Order: sequence, then structure tokens, then C-alpha cells
Amino acid sequence: MATILSMPKWGLAMKTGRVVEWLKQPGETVQQGEPIVKIESEKAVNDVESPSTGIVRQLVVPEGESAPIGAPLAIITAQEEELSAEQMANLLREEAEEKQRQAAALNKRGAPKAPAGAPTAGTMRAPASAGGRVNASPAARRLAQELGVDLSMLSGTGPRGMIGREDVLRAAEQAQDSSSEEERIIEVDGIAIHCLLAGPHRAPHVVFIHGLGGSLTTWALNLAALAASFRVCALDLPGSGESAKPARDYSVRAQAAFLPRFLDALGPDWQQVSLVGHSLGAAIALDFAAHHPERAERLVLIDSAGLGPEIDPTLLQLFAARPEPETIKAELARFFADPHLVSPSLIEQVYRQRLQPGAYEALQAAVAATFVQRYQKIDLRTALATLNKPVLLIWGTADQVIPAFHAEAVWSAPHGRLELFPDCGHCPHIERSEAFNQLVQAFLSGA
Repeated sequence: MATILSMPKWGLAMKTGRVVEWLKQPGETVQQGEPIVKIESEKAVNDVESPSTGIVRQLVVPEGESAPIGAPLAIITAQEEELSAEQMANLLREEAEEKQRQAAALNKRGAPKAPAGAPTAGTMRAPASAGGRVNASPAARRLAQELGVDLSMLSGTGPRGMIGREDVLRAAEQAQDSSSEEERIIEVDGIAIHCLLAGPHRAPHVVFIHGLGGSLTTWALNLAALAASFRVCALDLPGSGESAKPARDYSVRAQAAFLPRFLDALGPDWQQVSLVGHSLGAAIALDFAAHHPERAERLVLIDSAGLGPEIDPTLLQLFAARPEPETIKAELARFFADPHLVSPSLIEQVYRQRLQPGAYEALQAAVAATFVQRYQKIDLRTALATLNKPVLLIWGTADQVIPAFHAEAVWSAPHGRLELFPDCGHCPHIERSEAFNQLVQAFLSGA
């Protein structure tokens, strides 16, 4: 039976993807779960796995071209199955008609009562196979890829908890209903703050804090998956992204002190939150929790600043340079173990943000407040050691920005836990997004 590989959806904001490189050509054999194509989204380049085992018969979208979410990318058939050009054209037409029926079904179904992926009565979590793969039917896998549903967070209603098409459709409608993206500009202390909210309003609330020189787009591969179970808010810190960039104190302490007022401006539901912070954003989250323990529930700290003195001097030199595409490219290369993740669209996105009025000055102020030469001015190890909160510290072992041995600080935390990502750079949430999402979802749920 022929299978159509479709453009996946990664993140709330993703509408299209660009084919960077086909890893298989027509006539070649591919195994289920084997990477078949590299797709570039707004934030990164990721591999897409084959939904079935067979022969690649047709590449529908050539390298360098873009296609919308759910569009057919390739046709795969069983080894003994031959298809004529007319048969493949008919298959693509039938696929388009099926997508129209799916969209109509989603519009007609009732509103959900629970977050997507949450276990409900009569369901059980789909067990993983010995190889770690989730127990789901081939049709469910294909549909999940098309609709951007994370199978690892679903519960199956089939035999032995197998996930079927109905389970995927149910999760997709729940995400559509309760996790729709809401972009807002909130004024706090006279500063316009750009933020993105998603997820069920009654679910536990989680705040995502980006690192130095970054923006909320760093969470592009994470927010949709976690918004299935949590009410999430990712913000552009003052001086970053699409937020205002006034002349002010950009130290970790100042940014952490700003955070409670931002949460107050979001509303009364944000009095108690869990925090997910990356790099300098992790230091801000830790500082916030140390000063406001009554407002912090759980912390996820990713390759955190403030847990040791060393910092990459090359990165600081690149930060000091006036923004140019080549310096941005060199800067981003320090963040990833996989060079393919430094995509042209990512370079353009960061370059555009750095050209905004006040962006360069804000970045230099933050660097001056936090670093000197090759060392960090901040030390939050005592704060971590005295914080009586669950803390998950995540680190890429190939981090060039902050050495991975800084992660040893977690053992002083009363409720600390460490997860290392081998052969991963400074951004595990991007380089290992699927595993990261599963890990964080479980931790924030209390597992």
C-alpha cells in the first residue's frame, strides 16, 4: 500500500516548511523511522522520518522549494508495488480530498474537556516498544505527522493502548480548541513586552524565558507540544525580540525583578508558575525563584548561566561586533553541535531583530552587566543549593558556550535532577526537541 509523506508541523507559528535536502532518492529503499528529508522551519532544520518501510517512488517537492503544512512531499510504496504516473497523480488527488474531509471533521466535532494527550476514562498511555517507539498504527503515525500531534503525549484507546486515527483526531481538535496561539503586547513599567500565550486556561501555568541575544522564537519547537498540557507564556525580555529596548539595567537581577510585575500584568492566574529558562534565561528564572519562592512551583534550567565562572570568550567577541549576517552565522554556530541547524532563515531572523533600534545597545548592556572577559559575574550556586523546589537541569554535553561540567552544581539542590543530552550543543530544546518536550512534560506534570 502506498504511503504519502506530508509536510509536518513544528510549533504553533509554523505555516510552511522548506525542503533543504532529500536523504533518499526515487528507487531507494527507506525504513520506517529512518530520516528521509531535512526540512527548514522558521527556527531550525530538522530531519523528518519515513512513516513506513518501502521504496521511494516520487519526490513531490524538490529541494529548495517550500510547501504548506500537510502538503505531500513524497510517495513511498511497498517493495513489490509499482505505480504509474497516472496512479501517483490519482493518489495525490485522493490525499487532497482526504485532507478536506479531515478538516471538516475537526470543525464539526465537539469541544474537548481535557488537554490534548491527557489520559481520559477508558484510555491508557500507549506503551513504547522495545526500541522506544510509541505504540501507534501506521495510519495514526501518518495523520499525527500531518496535523503536528506529538504521539508520545497521547493515550491510545485501541488494543493494548495502541493509538489510532481517532485518538490523533481527538488530540488535534483539543489542541485547535484550547491551545490556539495568542500574541499580545503588554505594557509593564512603561515597557512594551511582546509575548505569546497558548494552552488551556485551567491547566498549570508555565513561563518560558529565552537567553542572551535570543527571543521567544527559540521555543518554536516546544510551545505547541507543551501547550497541549499546560497554559504557556513565552515572552521577549525587555531589550530583546519584539519587545521595547529602552536604556535601562539589563542585569540578571533587574530582569528577574521585572518578571513578577510582568506576571501581575498577565492576570491573577499567573501568581504561581513553573519556569523554563535557557542559558541566561535560566539564570533569570533561578534568581526569580530565589527571591519569590512562593510564586515558583518547578524550574527547568537549560544549559544555565550562573552555575560556574567560565563562558565562551569567542561568543562574547561576536556579541560585541556590530550585526552582520556573517557574524550572526558565526555566533549561531557556537550554539549547535549540528551545523545544519544554522539555517539561512534563522540567520536572517536574528539579523533582522538585531537591527532594530536599541537592540545592539541593549545587548551590550546585558553583556557588560553579566560577563567580564571570559568569566561570568553572576554566581547563583548558593541560590540553587538553598532552593526548596523541584529543579530539572538539562545540559548538552557538547556545549561550547557554557561547559557541561557546570551542571554538577545541581547535586547541591535539595530536589535537583540532571539530564544530559549527548552530542548536543547549547540548545537541547532545539537540537533534541522531541526528547526535550517529553522530558519537560513529564517533569512539569510531577513525574
